[in-house]
Amino acid sequence: MSVFDSKAYLARIGYAGPTDPTAETLSALHLAHLYTVPFENLDISLGRNITCDLERFFHKIVDLRRGG
Repeated sequence: MSVFDSKAYLARIGYAGPTDPTAETLSALHLAHLYTVPFENLDISLGRNITCDLERFFHKIVDLRRGG
């Protein structure tokens, strides 16, 4: 897996629209993310360390289908 697999992320958020770099696309991606990736703080509640690592975030949100 690359650090960021855009196809997997887009599938996770259920986005099938255009991917052109426009303000409209950014808005649509933002809404899709908000509607499908809930806020959660389970790791904090369980006393787990939080690291700012893109691969861990991707794995948690896309592969494990957890919230962000």
